[in-house]
Amino acid sequence: MFVVGCGPVEESVPAEEPAVQEAGLALACANSLGCRDSCYCQAGFCVPDGFGPPPPEGHCETPPVRACTTGSDCASGCNCVGSVCVNDGFSPPANCLVAPPDSYESDNTHTSASSYMGTPQLKHTSHRAGDADWALVATPVNQVMTVEAYNLRNAPQLRVEIYAYNYATRTLGALLASTQTTVCSQITPSCFIYRTTANVTAGSVYAVKVTDRRTVPSGSDWRPTPGYDLKMY
Repeated sequence: MFVVGCGPVEESVPAEEPAVQEAGLALACANSLGCRDSCYCQAGFCVPDGFGPPPPEGHCETPPVRACTTGSDCASGCNCVGSVCVNDGFSPPANCLVAPPDSYESDNTHTSASSYMGTPQLKHTSHRAGDADWALVATPVNQVMTVEAYNLRNAPQLRVEIYAYNYATRTLGALLASTQTTVCSQITPSCFIYRTTANVTAGSVYAVKVTDRRTVPSGSDWRPTPGYDLKMY
């Protein structure tokens, strides 16, 4: 027996190709440092952060880069090409996301500290999370010595410490003073100073340590590099 149906026969429509999942196009990330500006890390992928105008299409799908003006803005092994730091082609490839060290490196320990010569040390940078900068200062008179990290650039988070120091044996002495808060909390230039003081004696040497307190993964921060100037009086 044959059964004949009446009425229009609907054409079977082939199943649509599954839409490409946005996550398949999105850039995977462990934290927001793995995403470009105007993007943040959500559920393991870079997405627009929702602040300000939305970024161009595809902006958050490409990895972050370090912006530069000249090659001096880039780490060793990297060149400035098209305003971004890129590898120079030699092996092994360098990490061009990170900032180059400043002119005071290597001042990462008290035994390799720079010498404070009586005038401000300008253009210090915290080129890595956890970067420590040391400076030794000789004091000719008994006084209350003030140490300031000032002209803060790109929002550094610092701890400033003053230590007694035996220069003959290169031995670090007692911690005399420290601070990790700015002199005031208002968003005004006059507040953007880390300042601490200590009583010092004539003919002595003291060690000053400035530590970057950022909690970002060391060696992976592509954002504008925090900086400061240092003076003692």
